[in-house]
Amino acid sequence: MQIKVLALIQEMKQAGNSEKALSMKAYMKDRFPFLGVSSPERKEIQKKHFPQWKKERFTSHMDIAKQLWNQKEREFSYVAMDWMKANSIWKESGSINQFETWILDDSWWDTVDFLASTCVGGYFLQYPEERDLWIEKWNNSSNFWLNRTALIFQLKYKNQVDSDLLFALIDTHKTQNEFFIRKAIGWALRELSKTQPELVRNYLARTELSGLSVREASKYL
Repeated sequence: MQIKVLALIQEMKQAGNSEKALSMKAYMKDRFPFLGVSSPERKEIQKKHFPQWKKERFTSHMDIAKQLWNQKEREFSYVAMDWMKANSIWKESGSINQFETWILDDSWWDTVDFLASTCVGGYFLQYPEERDLWIEKWNNSSNFWLNRTALIFQLKYKNQVDSDLLFALIDTHKTQNEFFIRKAIGWALRELSKTQPELVRNYLARTELSGLSVREASKYL
């Protein structure tokens, strides 16, 4: 492990708070261990280390993200995500393979939603020729986190949303009972309604969706 990354890990562990850790763990349904480092505290620590890492010529941005993600405490995944965002890591050719691995690793909304909307979404804008193959794979997967990724990867696209693709994906999953899928459907439609409200209204009028999806989709209509 690179010494610079190890230094952040040690500082994060020193900043940990056992009471906060219990609270953070409970908020995440006791799914992951935490150090008990709040978001503002974490970001202050990151400020010390990220500039130094960017100067490192012998370690790739992705390698640093992997080292962080491999730590057991959940805060290190958050550091990894901030690092990826700071370096637009989705511009790296082939990084989609790692994003898929992480989506399936200890899956929960706190990491999957970032990976889907920021990393995967950014990647397909950079490499549009790869989009359909991956989306077809995820759309047909039995893993609902991959389904969710397909549904929300365009969240930040604004006027660039492929609405035909989105509607087709929703039609595939609209009868799913899974909360995270119904929420994702509504979320995707809600974001689309900010730029194309009439398109969303028409879709809702002709499509039977769950109450949750409709409520989410209709928020700005």
